[in-house]
Amino acid sequence: MRFSLFAFGSLILVKLMPAALLAAETNTTIESATAATSAGCLQAPGRTRACPHKLYRAMQLPGMTAPALRCICVTDFAPLLTEPETPEQRLAQLRLKQQLSAHLQHDVEPVLQIIRR
Repeated sequence: MRFSLFAFGSLILVKLMPAALLAAETNTTIESATAATSAGCLQAPGRTRACPHKLYRAMQLPGMTAPALRCICVTDFAPLLTEPETPEQRLAQLRLKQQLSAHLQHDVEPVLQIIRR
């Protein structure tokens, strides 16, 4: 039995791998996990406090070469998960979507699909 360590902020995960899987599966090193952590949580650019509702998911977003465990601040994306009832709410959603898209440098729709899962 072999194990791999994954570090995500203050959380450390241990993945146990039987010897039969070692030949078929590529090991993920702490360095790559640290690189994923350094990218930080997907959140609003103006967030100054800790996110109250974080979700960790393995995902592959545009521009990523391989899936990685990423953090999503659900609180910042929650307003985009509901249908707007008024034109003002629709405009606020559009502005938030544009703001998040510019900050993330890709469309927010893949992130919303991950949250909806």
